Amino acid sequence: MGYNTTMDHLERIPAALAAASLSIYWGAVVVKLFRLARKIGKDPNALPRERAGQIMRVLWYPVVLIMLVQAWIGAFVPAEKANAWRLGPALQRLVPSDGLWWAAASLASLLCIVGTVFTFVCWRRMGRSWRIGIDPAEKLELVSIGPYRWVRHPIYATRMGIDVCAWVMLPTVLMGVTAGIDILLMQIEARREETYMLATHGAGYENYMARVGRFLPRPPGG
Repeated sequence: MGYNTTMDHLERIPAALAAASLSIYWGAVVVKLFRLARKIGKDPNALPRERAGQIMRVLWYPVVLIMLVQAWIGAFVPAEKANAWRLGPALQRLVPSDGLWWAAASLASLLCIVGTVFTFVCWRRMGRSWRIGIDPAEKLELVSIGPYRWVRHPIYATRMGIDVCAWVMLPTVLMGVTAGIDILLMQIEARREETYMLATHGAGYENYMARVGRFLPRPPGG
């Protein structure tokens, strides 16, 4: 086994961890959708009940699927085979696999795993109020315990961090584009959810917004 082949295998270890983390995350989302649907007697808005959310999912769900597929390809498909599939340009590394990248990828791998576990904590705190989209006719409980005491959207904040970590672990053109789109859509969706919560909770949610940051905790006295 030559040096280049060995390095190719080593480079794919962080990609495999990214693929595993993303798959565990989204696999858990699918399981949670079915379990919660049985408990509440309806779909937890995987297909939102309003037009804007439905249009967003036309782009969003394929982007997530592409992120998952490319991560597994990056983890297990050799570069020469990816080139044969004409995926070379999309999966081309933008960062050399030097010592700096290995340090960044190692830290990103740890953060990706921690973020995935933390997401489960957030889901548990949400309980029956967890949804994947908006139903304007539904009034959900305002959850302000656990991570929600400090951040209004800890799940989105964590997932944005996971997306960044995934790109560091697999620094390709396609991962950068799909992670960027996912982050942009989460920014939009967080603001749409806040508009919905203001409409359903009024002053209670407005006071919550004044106390708690959107993606990061507010500084003391801020």
